[in-house]
Amino acid sequence: MKLAVVLALCAAAGCATVKPYEREYLSRPSMDLQREATEAKFYSHVLDAREGATGGVGTAGGGCGCN
Repeated sequence: MKLAVVLALCAAAGCATVKPYEREYLSRPSMDLQREATEAKFYSHVLDAREGATGGVGTAGGGCGCN
């Protein structure tokens, strides 16, 4: 019974009431983590094209053929 009460309290702690004037800040593009990941992927692609090499971002390879 105690475990169920603790789990219910933990689940309720994740809920928050957002006031109407606070929604403006939550709807900003900078709050969208998926959008930032997409922009980071594009920026990485731009750097790869500019430098003529890939790698250095958590993957193997560096353009020198020594994978």
